[in-house]
This record gives sequence, C-alpha cells and structure tokens, in this order.
Amino acid sequence: MGLLCALAGCASAPAAPPPPDAAVEPAPSAPQPDLSALEQEADDHAALGRRDLAAPLYARLIDLRAARDERAPESRALAELAVVEHDRGHLPEAEHFYRRALAEEFAEGGRDPGLRKRTLANLAWLLGERAASSIAHERRVEAIDCYQQALEIWQTLQPASDELVAETLANLALLERARGQRAEARALLARADALYEKTLPPDDPTRVRLRALLAVKSWPRPPEPDPAEVARDLDRQGASHLDRREYVRARVLLERAVSIHEKGVTAPVELGASLSYLGRTYAALGDFENARYVLQRSLAILVPALGKFDPLTLSTRASLENLRGSVPADAAD
Repeated sequence: MGLLCALAGCASAPAAPPPPDAAVEPAPSAPQPDLSALEQEADDHAALGRRDLAAPLYARLIDLRAARDERAPESRALAELAVVEHDRGHLPEAEHFYRRALAEEFAEGGRDPGLRKRTLANLAWLLGERAASSIAHERRVEAIDCYQQALEIWQTLQPASDELVAETLANLALLERARGQRAEARALLARADALYEKTLPPDDPTRVRLRALLAVKSWPRPPEPDPAEVARDLDRQGASHLDRREYVRARVLLERAVSIHEKGVTAPVELGASLSYLGRTYAALGDFENARYVLQRSLAILVPALGKFDPLTLSTRASLENLRGSVPADAAD
C-alpha cells in the first residue's frame, strides 16, 4: 500500500505527534556580540586616530548595552562620539554627547576623573567656538551666554586652566564693553589681568593690550543696538535653551525678550511667538498659573495673525491644553 501511494503521488501519512511529556529542543539562539571585544576594537581605532571607524562601534556598543538593560559605563563611549562630531564641525551634536557623557560619568559615581576633566575641557572649547560663531553673526547675547557657560567650566579646572579663565574673562569684557556695560567690562578685565600676571610675562602682547584697555579713562559709548534685533536675538537664544531643557536660562532671556516686544518695536506676531516660548518655559518650571496666562495671550495674537492651523498656533494650543486649562473664547473663534 505504501508503494502504491508513492507511485500515485499520494501524500505520506503524517508523523505521529510526540508524547505529551516529550521534551522539545529549543531553537539555537544567535550568538550575543562580545561587548568587551567590541569596545576594544573601538578603542584600537581611536588610539590610531581613526575616529571615523571608532564612532559607529561606540554607537553600537551603547545601543547593545541599552538593549540588554545593562548599566555598564557608557561615559567614555559617549565622550568619544562627542569628539568625532566635534572634529567634523557638528557642534550641536558634539555638545549633546559631551553633556550626556558627563551625566553618565556622574551617574556612575565619578570613577574616572581623567575622563571627566577631558570632557569638561572639550565642552568648554566647544562653547568658546559657539561664542565666536555667534559674534561673527552679531548675536552678542548668545555669545555672552556661551562664554559664561565656558567660564563656569574653566573655573572648575583651575589652577591648570588659569590662562583659559583669563582669556574667557577678556572675551566677555569686550562683549560687555561693546554693549555699553563699561563698569562690568572693566571689572572683568581686571580679573583677567590678575590671572594673566601668573602665566604671562609683562611684555606679552596680550597683557600689553589688556593693560592699555584698563588705562583708558572713558571708553566711547557704542551706538545703541536695534531693540528689535535684540529681542529677536533673545528669542533665538531662549528657544534654544528651551529645546535643551535649560528652563531657568530660557526664562531669563525670554522674559527680557517679551518686555522689549511689548514696546511695539516688532510685529505683533513676534510678540505672540515670544509669549509662546515663555509660556512653555513657565509650564516646564511648574509655574502653571503664569504659563496659562501667557499662553492664552499668545493664542490671542497668533490665531488672528497666523490662523488656527499654523504649526506655532497648534503647538501653543497643545501646551495650553496640557495644563488642563480652557482656550479663551476670543482665541478659539
């Protein structure tokens, strides 16, 4: 019978099912990557200056550890990724990875002081580069903020960073002088001179120029900046801090921006946008009463100017609804 079925093309009889208590062999699992070997390979590339080859390996290492829910140290991998992006000129990406690396290092108990110092120094250099770029684009408020952040870092690394603290103080002084803050500028120059005295000879060109600035009895008053451009610059910088969740810094800048917009030096829609950023900042800081009031003011301006479906209007309305408040009737119409 079996032979006849085979010749006729019949299907063979199904195999008998295994007994209920029979053990089923599990399917072989894919071999797990050796994270130590992967990290060593990345380190070898980095040691040879091939950060372009090391970067994707470090990125994969971080992803694999996250997938395995491991709390293995990631700060060094993040710091290496930051350096790669920094070398490529991708400053926002590099700053993101530097800050993540520092956060991880502190979360890991600060067990690698050398890595922490290197990463802090690299972040301070990056902030100085951002400040220089902001000056080139005439964004003085942004440049001052970057230099102030860099100064905070360099001061944590003193006395090794004395000269860099002095240089940052001098750069801040020149910016303050340019916007008419002469007393603040002179105080910053005096602090810089005291530090330069430790590291530079009296005839060094930097010290000579700095003392010449200090010797000037009355600096000429610079022309008054365009208040509209000042407000826009504050908005840009405040929105940038808001995106980075640096809410306290964002609030200070955006409150100044709104106060200038309210003088009528810009179009109403610019005041509406500034109020939207400020309202979201207040909400993030837990100041829900002010957030609701400011967001309602923003919508009252944005809806007539931009319409109900403009992205800024929609995001402002969403922020207001997240506060469980009601949209004012005149803004909803």
